[in-house]
Amino acid sequence: MIRHTLCIALSCLLFACGGGSSDPISPPVTVVNPVPPPVVSQDLRFTDVAIARGLAFSSGFSPDFIVDPAFYAGGAASGDIDNDGDIDLFILRGDTNPNLLFFNNGNSFTENTPASLAFPNSGTANYKLSGPTFADMDGDKDLDLFIGGVAGDPSFIFMNDGSGVFTNVTSGSGIENMTSLNTISAAFADYDKDGDLDMAMAHWGTPRDSTNPGDTETLWQNDSDASGIKFTPVSISSGIANQLALNLSGVKGENHDYTFAPNFSDINDDTFPDLLSVGDFKGSQVFLNNQDGTFSDVTDTTQITDSNGMGTAVGDFDNDGDNDWFVSSINGNRLYQNNPESDSTEFTNVSETAGIQQGSWGWGSCFADFDADGFLDIYQTNGWQDNSNNPNPTPYDEDESRLWMSNQDGSFSDQAQLTGIIDNLQGRGVVCADFDNDRDVDVLLLLSNSDQAALLWNNDIIEKNTISIFLQGPSPNTQAIGARIYVSTGSVTQMREIAIGSNFTSHNPTKQIFGLGEASTIDELKIVWPDGTEIMQTNVTGNQDLVFTHPNF
Repeated sequence: MIRHTLCIALSCLLFACGGGSSDPISPPVTVVNPVPPPVVSQDLRFTDVAIARGLAFSSGFSPDFIVDPAFYAGGAASGDIDNDGDIDLFILRGDTNPNLLFFNNGNSFTENTPASLAFPNSGTANYKLSGPTFADMDGDKDLDLFIGGVAGDPSFIFMNDGSGVFTNVTSGSGIENMTSLNTISAAFADYDKDGDLDMAMAHWGTPRDSTNPGDTETLWQNDSDASGIKFTPVSISSGIANQLALNLSGVKGENHDYTFAPNFSDINDDTFPDLLSVGDFKGSQVFLNNQDGTFSDVTDTTQITDSNGMGTAVGDFDNDGDNDWFVSSINGNRLYQNNPESDSTEFTNVSETAGIQQGSWGWGSCFADFDADGFLDIYQTNGWQDNSNNPNPTPYDEDESRLWMSNQDGSFSDQAQLTGIIDNLQGRGVVCADFDNDRDVDVLLLLSNSDQAALLWNNDIIEKNTISIFLQGPSPNTQAIGARIYVSTGSVTQMREIAIGSNFTSHNPTKQIFGLGEASTIDELKIVWPDGTEIMQTNVTGNQDLVFTHPNF
């Protein structure tokens, strides 16, 4: 592959980013017996199949757009947009190229992009765009599309008719009034528990007055009705605007929003989604949902210490029933362990013992159980190029990706080289999903300014016990965002929370893949829906695809 360098000033390198019984059961208690760190099975291998499966495309920005956010804009939305059971993709690839809508045929992709999506700028030219996200915003059982605008270009909302045909409904949605200079990525959840999906946004590089920020356009309440999709900005009333870290010493100076990747997650187990915001220049924050429409900044800066947070993953890496938080950063990743046993809303920094710190210049990342052993692993992409007449290359020009495989004891080992998923290209967006419906997790990696701008790492693991689970909720939260799935085998209980959050300009679909280790049967499978309804099954046969539908779907 030929890699094109980016026109980025050296100062950025120095300073920045850059169904079953309805009887409820008690929440499962997990006891993880200590085991020796395993050697990753040689059966786990990855092969790049992007071109073979139809994902062949380039990316780039116009020559006059040579500074941020050209360096990081773009991304991919993933989800089943035509309701045929597999994961489709919408990909942004710069203002010099049309955007691409790919329909998944099971083992290949077919590109079929209408002009309105390919060139949102009057159908003939593209805007500078970032962070596309699929979510059912109007509660009609199909996935609509949000796209963020950067460098002053507008953001968009497209409504899906159920077959993968999208209509621009931005006008009247409230989003057309947004003034943020850059909208990098988005996340969706029902933070106010009224049933529909609200939205959080990240706006890296957008000027804000830290003493009088006004509406930071971080949080948006869903007020959709029969007339269409509608959002209302609530950053001020929720308290987030006045608590957002804006006086940071970043490359653009103080009085800027440096957020990159938002994620909703119920970190204190009160059923209300909290907000985890990854930010550059020590700007990552934890906002606790106060259950009354407001949020409190509970960030413990002695523990939340990532210096340049950009990508993120949220998941239960230690199988103790709550979500932990991984942040990919520059020369210092962080893994924050959730501590519910201490009745705390804070995280503990366990990065050193976990062994994940040396990730180089990190961007997109995700949690997934790649080797199907019942413990979440971490994939992380990296890279930075400098084209500012510097005679010496940066240490990150050929920055290798990382595959942090769980050792089942809270620590991780980088197995990217061993498993074949290693590359030294300029990675940015990441999607981790089962693209070929074989019940293991593959990885889509988007590359910045490349003639071939994607790698699709197919998971070729030979022997595995897994199960896929997809939830269908009642309208308007038809994707059951916020639901939790518990899968118990032996002494291990895995928990997954259904979410639409940003890995960094890209997001995973909601279908969950659980590794079962040596077990071929699940002892107990429990689902807790967002409205509190619980279902439970026992002795569930593994190695199958399950769809659970809420009684009111």
